[in-house]
Amino acid sequence: MVMATTIWRRRMARMALMVGVACVAPAAGHAGDEPVRLSLADVANAFDDATLRVNTAPATELARWTGPIYLAISDAPGMGNVAADVEASVRGLAAIARVPVTRVGGRDPRANFVVRPNAGTVAGRSPCRSSVDWTEDGRMLRAEIHLNLANPDRIQRCINHEAMHGFGFRAHAHAALSVLSYTYADQAQLTAIDRIMLETLYDPRLRPGMATAAAALVACHIIAEKLAAPAVQVATACLDRAPAPKRALAALGRPRPSGDAPATPSLQPGYRDGGM
Repeated sequence: MVMATTIWRRRMARMALMVGVACVAPAAGHAGDEPVRLSLADVANAFDDATLRVNTAPATELARWTGPIYLAISDAPGMGNVAADVEASVRGLAAIARVPVTRVGGRDPRANFVVRPNAGTVAGRSPCRSSVDWTEDGRMLRAEIHLNLANPDRIQRCINHEAMHGFGFRAHAHAALSVLSYTYADQAQLTAIDRIMLETLYDPRLRPGMATAAAALVACHIIAEKLAAPAVQVATACLDRAPAPKRALAALGRPRPSGDAPATPSLQPGYRDGGM
C-alpha cells in the first residue's frame, strides 16, 4: 500500500493486492457448505481483517463507493469469454451495496472500475491482482482488476475475489470461509460471510472515512443484528473492539501542491506464491 499527501492534507492511497493459490483446482466450495449458525466473533473478525486493513497494515479509515460505478471491461483477446461473468459479479456486488453501475467503453473518461487481462509481471506469471484508489475521507475513486486468463479453472474465483477488493475490501479474511480467504483457496463464489461483510460496509451507520476504531465497534453491532446474536455474545464480541496496529503504513508518495497531477505511487504487492 502506498499513500501520497498534499499540502491541503488530502491524500490518495493506492494498493496492489495480488492473490495466489495453487494452480491445481479442485471443485470450488459453495455458500451451502457453511455452518448453519455463524459466530458473531468470527464474522466481525473477518470484517475487521478485510475492511480495516490495507494488505497487512492497519488502515486509517473506512473506504467505500459513494458515487456511481462506471464499469469498463477490456476488449483484449480472451476477455470476451469472461466479460459476462465480470459484469455479473460487479453488478451482483453493487446490488448488495446499493451502488449504481453503468457499463462504459474502455476509453470513456468516466471509467472508474476497469477490468483487463494481466500482462504478467511477477516472475513471468500473470497472477490475478487489483489496485484501488481512495481519498482520505474514504471515497473510492478507482478500481483496476487484472485477470489471469491463463488459468480458466480459477477464473471465477479470480473475478469474484478481485471484485470484492474493488468494493473497499483492501485486505483478506484468511480465517473465514470467504472468497477473500487464502485458507479456503477453492472458494470461488461469495459466501454468507461475504454478503454480510458487504452489507455491513455499505450500511449507512458506517461512514466513509470513519476512523477504524469507531468503525470496528459499529460494524460489530450491525453484524450482531444481522445474525440475531444474543446479548451476551454481543457484549463479549463487541466490547472495546478496535484493530491493534502492528506496523505503520509506508508513505511512499511525495507531497504535492493542490492542482498538480496525482503522484504515481510505487506498488507494494501482497503477492502469495502461485497464481490464480
